[in-house]
Amino acid sequence: MKNFLAYLVLVFAGLFAATYFKKAHDGGKDGRPVVKVFASSSFISQWGPGPWLKEQFEKSCDCRVEYQDSADSMILIQRLRSEGRTGGADVVFGFDQFDIELAHQGLEWKKIKTDDVEFEDEIKGTLSRSNLIPYDWSVLSFVVRKPDFKDLPVNLDQLLQPELRGQIVIEDPRTSSPGLQFLLWLIQLRGEEKAFQYLRQLNKQLHSYAPSWSTAYGLFQKAQVKMVFSYVTSPIYQMIEDKNNDVVALSLVEGQPMQLEYMGVPSTCKNCELGEKFVRMVLSKEGQKVIMEKNYMFPAIRGVKEGTLF
Repeated sequence: MKNFLAYLVLVFAGLFAATYFKKAHDGGKDGRPVVKVFASSSFISQWGPGPWLKEQFEKSCDCRVEYQDSADSMILIQRLRSEGRTGGADVVFGFDQFDIELAHQGLEWKKIKTDDVEFEDEIKGTLSRSNLIPYDWSVLSFVVRKPDFKDLPVNLDQLLQPELRGQIVIEDPRTSSPGLQFLLWLIQLRGEEKAFQYLRQLNKQLHSYAPSWSTAYGLFQKAQVKMVFSYVTSPIYQMIEDKNNDVVALSLVEGQPMQLEYMGVPSTCKNCELGEKFVRMVLSKEGQKVIMEKNYMFPAIRGVKEGTLF
């Protein structure tokens, strides 16, 4: 009899725990569903677009938005693979075009209808490649302060001038998306052998390979270097935040690489419909305006940047 009672206690305890954890996972304490959004720390920080998107979405969804810091994209992909449905990501932000293939290995993404969205021309050609959707983009180049130069460099070879020795910072391609963009762009321009020949020369000019974009740009802002590889929208940040009109992006005769940032709803989502609605809000003109002004990147859709510094 004692064994039977102990068995019943275990059964009911198991049922209670299962119910509790299901409620804790699928809904908040107030019973509303929780939309789990994985994004970078800069995206979800108080100065990023995350807080506004959360506030606006919660006004209409009868749900709660819960952000989780996704850290590095490679770590995020591994996390999504390992956690599967137990992780419960409903929306994921922060992949670039080089992450797309990896993001599809062992992972499936919901197809979200975007036929009624008027994307910028720079975005249209990328839409058929993946169920992941671009939400912003920018061209990259070297960013400088005009007073530091008598004549602004116009090609890559001019970065090898003696006066720039130790005055350039670029990001490490192993840990930073802009750094990888630079390396692959250089290989595309010159071929692998000549690209690495140029890099050996450029290494003498470098202050350092920074582990991240923020570290690299911080060195530039502190005037420890004269040049940083960054986004062509960085001067807009300086104009708005620092009232500084001296910062410009170089226009190089070789052209510049372009980076796109993607979002998506994984097939392992718990609140898939709400996740898709969140993506749709990000693609609205209001959502894109916030992305543009908080991320300092170009919007993915038309009719947003017109009449602005962008």
